[in-house]
Amino acid sequence: MQKLSENISIILGASSILLLITLFIVMLVMAYLRRDLKHLKEKETMEADFEKQLLQSQLETQEHTLNQLSIEIHDNVGQLLNSTKLLIGLTQRSLPEPPETLAMADDTLAKAIQEVRSLSKALNKEWLQQFNFMQNLETEIARVNASKSLQIHLFATPNAINLKPDQQTILFRIVQELLQNTIKHANAKNIEIKIREEKELLTIYIADDGIGFNETETSKSVGLLNIRHRTKLLGGSVQWQSSINKGTSVTIRIPVNNETA
Repeated sequence: MQKLSENISIILGASSILLLITLFIVMLVMAYLRRDLKHLKEKETMEADFEKQLLQSQLETQEHTLNQLSIEIHDNVGQLLNSTKLLIGLTQRSLPEPPETLAMADDTLAKAIQEVRSLSKALNKEWLQQFNFMQNLETEIARVNASKSLQIHLFATPNAINLKPDQQTILFRIVQELLQNTIKHANAKNIEIKIREEKELLTIYIADDGIGFNETETSKSVGLLNIRHRTKLLGGSVQWQSSINKGTSVTIRIPVNNETA
């Protein structure tokens, strides 16, 4: 009986030791896994931070380059064009009957100077930080209407919209791309743009009298997907309505903050 008790004690002791060894091994494995997981997370964090810093550096380099290019265009190219226009003006005044081609050259040069100024502003970081959607839309409309290929009619309630400058930049690119698509593909004579802001919602309605398109066939086009994506970035929605030979209309709805100005 005593021997049986001793055997049981030995078995229990051996089992306890085995259990402790097993628990110790499990704890070591868990500690290793936690350390490995922590190392993996730190590595992922470092890689993400590296990519972020790399992107930031690239953007800063691009901004510096674009700013320098903006200055060169404004100071050098712009001055050369203005000097040339001045010489043309002097030549016109010195001739009793200036040829019509000289007047056309003067008008063309004036447009070129305006385009250079617009490009110089578009490349300037400070200008982008103060981007105004309505002002740039009016400039874009004037540029398109001057070509006389079609006419854009603007009906706008607000003089300014309550979005941050970077949001206004994205919105302008959306509208600009819609206008370019219409000019290239719709064979339209007129485009109507209506803009209103009410109850913290900005609505932009763009309609043309062009040839229209089949919505099911073009719903997956890269251009339309890009416009949808950019609108989604602004927390808004975009909707097309079009049919063959009946024109196209686009409605963009963007939430705005009336405290942002």
